[in-house]
Amino acid sequence: MWSTFRKAVTTAHLHDVTSYDTSNGFRGRAQPGMYGQSGFSLEYAVNQRWVLAMDLARDWANGAHVRGTTATGQKVDTIAQSSGDWQIAPAIEYSWSPNFGVIAGVSTYFAGHNTNFDVSPQVAFNSVF
Repeated sequence: MWSTFRKAVTTAHLHDVTSYDTSNGFRGRAQPGMYGQSGFSLEYAVNQRWVLAMDLARDWANGAHVRGTTATGQKVDTIAQSSGDWQIAPAIEYSWSPNFGVIAGVSTYFAGHNTNFDVSPQVAFNSVF
């Protein structure tokens, strides 16, 4: 099991067009919202070489707080919408020795709020020395 959360300790200076949905001429600051993830992993060893694995995780993020002035002098003070999702990631792992192996799987979001559907294949090489 794991759980993390983060909060930015400072603000970002914004000028013109940014990923915070500002336009040309905007001047201001943004404070990203707190965000985090919680989840757990399950693994089942079929034998010494093959393992079935599955992660289940919950991601969440509070909206960013944007303050500033547009090119026309209009004041902006908004908080973006929050988002969250549930993600599942089944995988299969093969270890050809006690020190080396490979794991392959796919992660996908199966429920969420203000999130897009996404399927991400994943492959990783594992080595222990």
